[in-house]
Amino acid sequence: MTADRVRELKALIADLGDRYGFDDDRPDPVALAEAMHVRVRYFPLGGLKGFYLVLNDIPFIAIEQDLPEALQRVVCAHELGHHLLHREVSSQTLFNDYDLYRMENRFEREANLFAALLLLPDRAVEEFCRPENRGLSIREAARLRETTEELFSIRLSAEGLDTGVRFSRFPAE
Repeated sequence: MTADRVRELKALIADLGDRYGFDDDRPDPVALAEAMHVRVRYFPLGGLKGFYLVLNDIPFIAIEQDLPEALQRVVCAHELGHHLLHREVSSQTLFNDYDLYRMENRFEREANLFAALLLLPDRAVEEFCRPENRGLSIREAARLRETTEELFSIRLSAEGLDTGVRFSRFPAE
């Protein structure tokens, strides 16, 4: 992702914070989605982690009910990214996530980046980079921020920091 796109998404998130007044240190993507009139529902989805669709002009996010809470937050933020960034194509396709960190196309990369920027504000990156925290692994930092290693890595990559974390079988760009 380009630095310009990162700046655009950060500005979008700041606007959402101003409009909906969420806690920018630990935003609740479900509360944000519902404030935006996006219905969030939990279902047994088998191997599917979640999906986003618009049905009769009503946007929906479905999340696998048996996922750990931290991963449910990531899935919701990712699907909310589809709502905000890709709604125009959502009436033509279903954004579903069997492998949440699929990076093979622009839509998935942008939804992942949006989720990373929403759930891990600049403060989280600054905290991770402090000298006293330099011994933390990505896994430990993600656990402390109640997110995933992959999402934390995407967030650090947005700042130009290579974490060495690779995403399943899909390339980063």
